[in-house]
Amino acid sequence: MSLEDNLYPFLKFYKNLPLPIKVIIGKLYSVLPSKLKYGEFYFRYKKRIIDKKECRDNLLKVQLKDATENIPFYKGLEYNSIEDFPIVDKTLIRSNFTSFIDSSRQDFIKANTGGTSGNPFEFYLESGVSRSKEKAHFNWYWGQFGYKEGDRILMIRGEALSGDQLYEYQAIDNKLAISCYLINASNIEQVIKEINKFKPKFIHAYPSALKIFIKCIDQNVLKLDVDVKSIFLGSEGLLLKDKNRFETYFNAKIAHWYGHSERLVHAGNCLYSDDFHIYPFYGYLELLDESNNVIIEAKLKGRIIATGFDNSVMPLIRYDTGDEAEYSETIECNCGFKGRSLRKIYGRGQDYIYLKDKTKISLTAFIFGQHFEEFELIKEIQLEQSTYGDLLIRIVTTSMADFKKDKFISKLKKSVEEKIEIELQFVSEIAKTKRGKQVFLIQKIKK
Repeated sequence: MSLEDNLYPFLKFYKNLPLPIKVIIGKLYSVLPSKLKYGEFYFRYKKRIIDKKECRDNLLKVQLKDATENIPFYKGLEYNSIEDFPIVDKTLIRSNFTSFIDSSRQDFIKANTGGTSGNPFEFYLESGVSRSKEKAHFNWYWGQFGYKEGDRILMIRGEALSGDQLYEYQAIDNKLAISCYLINASNIEQVIKEINKFKPKFIHAYPSALKIFIKCIDQNVLKLDVDVKSIFLGSEGLLLKDKNRFETYFNAKIAHWYGHSERLVHAGNCLYSDDFHIYPFYGYLELLDESNNVIIEAKLKGRIIATGFDNSVMPLIRYDTGDEAEYSETIECNCGFKGRSLRKIYGRGQDYIYLKDKTKISLTAFIFGQHFEEFELIKEIQLEQSTYGDLLIRIVTTSMADFKKDKFISKLKKSVEEKIEIELQFVSEIAKTKRGKQVFLIQKIKK
């Protein structure tokens, strides 16, 4: 168990403390030894990356064996390879939830994700392992782009700041967090002054939020006086024109990766290539065609099927992520990576809604980045907008009686300073396209 996991239940209390107290606590925490903060697994994972003795096949073998011995859904399954395991998805797991968990274990962390396809999902991570692994992995991955733990980071993502603040210094990770919900022409000058004073070395953002940020600066003819070394972009797709724009605007390198809250696989670009290297020490990735045949060839689109390592509480094996991708032809990179990479990833778009004052808000920030408690009661969700400042939300819920409708709406509205009116409808089902896909946002406002 790491100190980070022990303290996590108090995170909400910590975020609501007065800023001076948060800064003091955060700075004290930041100087604690990594072994105390992140636990033993943090160093085990770092060693795995460096010496590569724990190869992908061995890690996969351990996870499959553990699942068939301890997880009811997989118990007793006879297999020769991972292809003998069934493909699972959110719907199947949700309807058989307890059978995917080792009920004898108490060292779990409840987590959830909004789901970019409109299907929220609750799952369990392993205490003392999952967060430690993620910290070690991203310290290593970002480190390829010059980052060292404790470097100053400007964060423009989906986090709602306490007290509806426009920005907040977060001492634990030495970050200046900017509310991407609230930036507009009336306050951007104040934000720029704060950023110039902070002088971040790195930016961590959603691509859509960073686009809005840059546009707001340019429209108000302001100068951002910072020397940014690299920009870390996740959770959304990145268009080539946006990548080129960010690189030129900040004169910085771009780190862009594929991953998800379930923490099953991770693939990212490097300093030498825009391909997404599939890191074999993190998880196992397959591409399947429409008939569930494994794709080996490059440049053929397939569904991303993910199997995670290092979770014995709720291992997810052959999990259909809902995303699609193509393999790259390159199997060896100048960065030293050898193995499969993805050349293109589908299914992670940049959708927007509009507030009353016509401010454009990324849905990744508005919905996916907030991790509502209500996600565990949502089977499907769809948004529709016809006029500025009005939003219709349709929800298929597992329990209408337990769903705190007013609280959910209030939190959404509060995150954008009440600049939107929300109508929430509970429905029995949400219409799919002819191919059986769910449309998450129906945007009727012409761009």
